[in-house]
Amino acid sequence: MKFALIGGDSRFVRLCRLLRADGHEVRPFALEKELPDCAVSAGSALKGADCLVLPLPCVRDGLLNAPLSALNHDIGDILRACPPGAAVCAGMAQEIHSECQALSLPLHDYFAREDFALANALLTAEGAIELMLSESERALCGTSVLICGFGRIGKMLAPRLTALGANVTVAARSPQALAWALGMGCGTLELGRNELCGEYDFAVNTIPAAIFGPAELERLRPARLIELASAPYGFDADAAQRLGLSLTRAPGLPAKCAPESAAEIIRDSIYRIVEESK
Repeated sequence: MKFALIGGDSRFVRLCRLLRADGHEVRPFALEKELPDCAVSAGSALKGADCLVLPLPCVRDGLLNAPLSALNHDIGDILRACPPGAAVCAGMAQEIHSECQALSLPLHDYFAREDFALANALLTAEGAIELMLSESERALCGTSVLICGFGRIGKMLAPRLTALGANVTVAARSPQALAWALGMGCGTLELGRNELCGEYDFAVNTIPAAIFGPAELERLRPARLIELASAPYGFDADAAQRLGLSLTRAPGLPAKCAPESAAEIIRDSIYRIVEESK
């Protein structure tokens, strides 16, 4: 197959190599800071392409997400250069849905796939553990950790922490989630009914909603805070600063902590999309 890889971060540099190792023709663009063989334009990268692969997220501030390019790139110009019928694989692709529809381009959001989401959550959990180890002079064995939210990331993180000897408490709303957490050997708190307080070494948030305001953060002192959720975030950053709490916002951990594995996840999702589209 002929792939056009346009934009992206270190994952896409590795993805280019992985696809080429599998025997595919790959033309990268907007990755010139790390790939010297980039096409001179989006049009030349897309010429004859069977599949356009866009980054995760595909758009930032209305432009192509391209941190490894020296220039800004209009996502609309890229889509209009795409050959008719070529598949478009992108992460968090809501912003380009209508334009792909108008151009009759089949759009596949690999970020929305459950297989991708679960594999990505695993890498996020491992990255969170790496962060905890780097921010403390103690081993995780014997530490006390609060995990707020028990979706994919929470379910990946909790058993890994307990396996390392940490004492884990899960705060969630769903009775089913709390039952799962209890079955994994974790303590539980029901959000909305129990106060978020206790003696924790770390508090990890995975819910993209304002859960920890000044009062909650005061009760968590002196826990180190790790924010894994996206905006609007769970921890009030201003309140954390006023209280002297350590807060680390850690978006995109897979790309930072395990870019090779993160690239493999994208590759595998693209292969499944191509196979399912036949």
